Amino acid sequence: MRNLAIYKNDICLIAGSGLFVNEVANYLNFKNLLGQIIIINNNKSLKKNFKNNYEQFNIKNLEKIISFIKSRNLQKIIIIGYVDLPPLEKFNLSLKSKLLISKDIFINNINDQSKILKKYLLNNKLTLLSQKKLLKEMLVNKNDEYVHRENKKVVNQLTKKKVFIRKLYSMNIGQSFIFNGDRLIAMEDIFGTNDMITRIGKVSSKFNNLIFVKSKKYDQIDEIDFPVIGTHTLNLLIKYKFQVICLFNNDILISEKEKFLNQIKTNKISLIVL
Repeated sequence: MRNLAIYKNDICLIAGSGLFVNEVANYLNFKNLLGQIIIINNNKSLKKNFKNNYEQFNIKNLEKIISFIKSRNLQKIIIIGYVDLPPLEKFNLSLKSKLLISKDIFINNINDQSKILKKYLLNNKLTLLSQKKLLKEMLVNKNDEYVHRENKKVVNQLTKKKVFIRKLYSMNIGQSFIFNGDRLIAMEDIFGTNDMITRIGKVSSKFNNLIFVKSKKYDQIDEIDFPVIGTHTLNLLIKYKFQVICLFNNDILISEKEKFLNQIKTNKISLIVL
C-alpha cells in the first residue's frame, strides 16, 4: 500500500522550535523526501532556506492544517521540534472532530495528547511518521560508545547501576537524570534538560563524578517529542565538568552527530550506550 512506503517529496514536515528542525529539513530535502513545510513556531532560518516551500499556521487550527496538507496531495507527516500543544478543548475543531475525540478529551497528559493527535490524524487518512525510523542515521548506537581512560572509575560505577537506571525509565517519570557516581542527585522537571544541568552545574564543585543520563520515557511514542541531544546540551556538560554521558541504544537522536561525537572525544568525556 502506498501510505506505508516513503516516496520522493512525499513528506510534510510540521516544524516546531529548536535548531534540530533545520537539520531535519535539510536532511529530508537532501534525501528528496520533503514535500512541504508547515511552520508552527516562528523559525527565521527555515523561512530563509525554504522560502518557496513553507506555510505558517497556528497549531490550534488543526483542521486547516489537515486541509492544506491534503490539498498538496500529501499523506505523511513528521513533527519535529518543540510544539506547545494546548489542551485539546482549546483546538478550533468542528463538531464532527470534537465528537471524534470527545471520549479522550479529559486526558491532559502530554503523552496521551500525543496519542490522541496521532489517532486523529489517522482518522483523517494521514500517517504520522516515526522519527526513530525515518531519522535512524541520527540515532545513537553501540558503535558510538567512547570511554576515556580518565573516566574508567566513573564508568564502572555507572555499569553497576544499569538495572537501577532501567527501572527509573520504566517508571515513566522523566527523560533525563544526573548521578554523582552511584548516587542519583537530579531529575528533569517541566523546565527541561538544560535547566536541570545548569542547576546542578552551579554547585558542581560539590561533586566530582557527574554522570548525565538521557533516554525516552517508557510510554513515550516515537512520532512526537522523541528525545534529542545536541551540542548546546553537550557544551553545558563540558562547562560543568561532567565526566560521563549515558544514552540508551537507538532511543536518542543526536543533532549534528559527527560534530557531537568528535566534541566528546576532544573534551575527555565518556559516552556510554546502554
